[in-house]
Amino acid sequence: MEEQSSNNNPLGDLFSSIKHYIDLRSDEVKLTLAENMAKILSRVIFFLLLFILIGIVLGIIAAALSSWFAVIVGNKTIGLLITAGLFIVVILCLFTFKDRFLINSMLRMFLRMFFEDRKNGKGQD
Repeated sequence: MEEQSSNNNPLGDLFSSIKHYIDLRSDEVKLTLAENMAKILSRVIFFLLLFILIGIVLGIIAAALSSWFAVIVGNKTIGLLITAGLFIVVILCLFTFKDRFLINSMLRMFLRMFFEDRKNGKGQD
């Protein structure tokens, strides 16, 4: 007899289905957020390691350039100053074009990361 009473209560079944649907959507949002946070964290770690390695390589290049300029010019101090001047020119170029190279590319990366599922049809109902 209890089976008949649960079958005769469509409003209760509707509320149960709605609650289940809301729980599933909540879980989907949590999983999507966790996935995106993991992507962001992995990219931050990757760029941090890349930055460290690039710093080491640039340090070695700077030492080699300074030595080379010192041999060419004949003065170690002038060789160091020429190398520093080259790095200042590179820094000024990067600063001038920072919007194109850094901000816009990072913005595109984050937009692609958060909205790629919707483009592929995964985020649609």
